Amino acid sequence: MKVELESLTKHWGDAVGAESIDLTIEDGEFVAFLGPSGCGKTTTLLMIAGIYKPTEGVIRFDGQVVNHLPPKDRNIGMVFQSYALYPHMTVFGNLAFPLKLQKVPKEAIRERSQRVADMMGIGDLMGRKPGQLSGGQQQRVALGRALVKEPDLLLFDEPLSNLDARLRQTMRGE
Repeated sequence: MKVELESLTKHWGDAVGAESIDLTIEDGEFVAFLGPSGCGKTTTLLMIAGIYKPTEGVIRFDGQVVNHLPPKDRNIGMVFQSYALYPHMTVFGNLAFPLKLQKVPKEAIRERSQRVADMMGIGDLMGRKPGQLSGGQQQRVALGRALVKEPDLLLFDEPLSNLDARLRQTMRGE
């Protein structure tokens, strides 16, 4: 999916989250935002995902303006720095949640959730809650939740930063 950002800006009063960003990402491209803390990387990702509304500017997916679309209608998978898992839900519940929002039939939810869990190496943990998992396992659940809905776009916001150095190296390899 082609992503275009045109004069994308986010302000909170006098505070600037991101200022006049122009960027075109072609379908199939991998792009990394690099910069110091507070420069607008996360804010930009959250605007693309629809979690933050831009103060100014336009976001287009395949030429269509999507500023008005809520996150659930953008078909984006996002992995947050904190993983943002639902602590009261099991691994299965966390994986199934985006599919339930899309009103996917129950049997397809079970099948797709199990397939992604197996692919991520957490298929045997479906009944556990996030508090019962290691950091690496939680990260795999978060990534699985992003992948299970078969998104057109994947956004990662420092997904390895909460892991210890050795696990970070392992996850980079995977």
